[in-house]
Formats: sequence, structure tokens, C-alpha cells
Amino acid sequence: MPRVLIVAAGGRVARRVAAGLCARGEPPRALVRDAGKAREVLIDHEGAVLPLEMVVSDFADRDGLRRALVGIEIAFLALGSSLQQVELEQRFIDVASEAGLPHLVKLSAASPSTDSAALVLRWHAAIESHLVASGIPHTLLSPSTFADVLMLAAPTIRTTDHWSGSAPRGRNALIDSADVVDAAIAVLSEPSKRGMRHVLTGPVGLTWPEVAARLTRLLGRPIHYDPVPVEERRAQLEAGGLAPWRIDLLLGLDEINRSDLYATPTDTVRQLTSHPPRTVEEYIERNRAAFS
Repeated sequence: MPRVLIVAAGGRVARRVAAGLCARGEPPRALVRDAGKAREVLIDHEGAVLPLEMVVSDFADRDGLRRALVGIEIAFLALGSSLQQVELEQRFIDVASEAGLPHLVKLSAASPSTDSAALVLRWHAAIESHLVASGIPHTLLSPSTFADVLMLAAPTIRTTDHWSGSAPRGRNALIDSADVVDAAIAVLSEPSKRGMRHVLTGPVGLTWPEVAARLTRLLGRPIHYDPVPVEERRAQLEAGGLAPWRIDLLLGLDEINRSDLYATPTDTVRQLTSHPPRTVEEYIERNRAAFS
């Protein structure tokens, strides 16, 4: 019987954690909403379906959550950002507490706060508070902003060599999500690394203009970050048809940069995984086709 449960296993971090555990010979149980969609993404590097046990349930179904938790020693909770994230993660925590889950690893965020200007940090603060109150032994993986946020700018970089934002100043030690995956696998596999908050960052704090300079050097053509006022940026995002909550989330990421909240790197990735954190340059090289 699997000892690890991956909640919302089709998520972009969760599915890679599941694949990594399978590669280690420790196939987890996967809790998913849609089996067909899950099989499309729960695959290894050769495209083969992962050899794991799957429990299909809506995350609002408490009986389904209980089925998924039977016999589980440790669970990984990493739902994607949405208006339902707080409610769904808190419900899972409640059911896990009732079931006597021995340990929960939650993918959170660095510096969550109930009064943060960043929506995502308020959400994670609410979930963390609920987790502490539940009494479940837990570990918090708390990354800085994912370098993957660059993919949101990739279409305009590819077509115009420009992208816009409201954070021309302020540094962020952007983390590659691949390092978050590696850190999660390490914590799920090694009990000595549990029971604390791990603040995960990239190796250096960068401004967005400095990221543009790295794109310029690696892509071989001038790439520009165009600073705009917050309200102009909001209007741009609205024109792109994004939902209001997602616009607030993205504007909150700019506020994180402007405040230097994630400016200082940590060495936690190296401590957990025994390899240094990946650089922004490595991320750009790995995803070069998206920018070219």
C-alpha cells in the first residue's frame, strides 16, 4: 500500500512530485478529480503512465477524501491558486485531522501574512493558520516567486521583445519550480527534513530589468521590461480578459517585488536536495523555445 498521498496530483508541481517518487521506486497514491485528465499528465519523462494508485474524488467530497487517506503516512497538499483554494485546502486539513494523518507537507509561500498586499500571501496565511489549529504534524515548503511566472510574459516577449509590469525596482530571488519539486520529494522521502518551515529561493535576488538583461544575453536580441503605473498594468490585464481575482494575484506579485520581500536568497534548496538552486539563466535556456 502506498505510504504517500499526492493531493490534486494533476497540478503542475504535484504531478512532477508524483513522477519523482515513482522514479525512486516509491509510487504514491494520487487523489484526482478527473481520471482521464490525470492520466494525460501523470506520466514519466518518456510519456508512460505512472505506476501509481489513483483515487478519483471531488475535493469537496469528504468521503472521497477519507478513502484517499486510508493507510497514508504522509500527504502532499499543493492545490493551484483559485478562489476555492482556501476552502478546499482547509477542508482537506479537517478530514486529514479526523483521519489521524501522521504528517502533512503543504506547499505554501514565503512570508504569508493576513494583511499582505498580495492576495496569494493572504490565502496561504489563512490555510497555514488552519493547519496549525488542526494539530496535524506538518512541514511547510515556502517558495519565493516562481521563475515560471516568466511564461506569462513569454508570448509578448516572443512577438515584441517587450513585456510590461509595475515593478521596475525591487529584487526577487526567483525560484525554479523544478527546485520546489526536488525539495518536496526530499521532505516526503526523508523524515529528518520534516517538521519545520523551509523557505525556498533561487540563488540571487534580481530586478525585472536585470531579468530582461539576462534574456537579452541568452536570446541574442534586446529584450525590454517596460515599467507602467499599477492602474495602467491593471487595465492591460483586464484587456487580456483575465478574471479579477487573477489580476489581483498578478498585481500582488509586483507588490512583492517592489517591497523587496523576497530579495534575500536562502541556502535551503541546497540543504534539502544537495544541489544548488537553479538560476534564472537555466530556466530561460530550458524554455528557450517559448521566448523565441
